[in-house]
Amino acid sequence: MSNEYRDAQIVKHALQYYINRPNASELDLKREQKVLDKVTNQVKDMQENWDIKNKEER
Repeated sequence: MSNEYRDAQIVKHALQYYINRPNASELDLKREQKVLDKVTNQVKDMQENWDIKNKEER
């Protein structure tokens, strides 16, 4: 459980950083945003299913 959640959080944060790079095309940004949205939803689902609190709730 915790490794899967941690891995998803790492991917989410990496995508958030990567999307802000200079010279990214609009098509790349759209595709990457879709992946980021998908990973973000997976993280939220894990938080709900495994009763993991986010930073604001701690």
